[in-house]
Amino acid sequence: MGIDLPTPAAADVYVDNVFMVFALANRARRYTQGIALPLSVRDVCDVCEHYQSLLPRAWLFELIFMLDDLWLDEYNKSSKKT
Repeated sequence: MGIDLPTPAAADVYVDNVFMVFALANRARRYTQGIALPLSVRDVCDVCEHYQSLLPRAWLFELIFMLDDLWLDEYNKSSKKT
């Protein structure tokens, strides 16, 4: 077709693992009066009891909580629009 497609990013097992843990912990997220609460250490530990984490827990917690902050910011922005 004459279109140069960008090369996809190389898969990284560690990044994939962090996103998997975040997605699973996010499914257990609690809400109060329609407001999303931040994930807790317990939420992440519950996921890690069933799925192996490739990173040390301290690193995993830092990364998950950074992702959670980003997710909460986007959720709060979209909640204010409605």
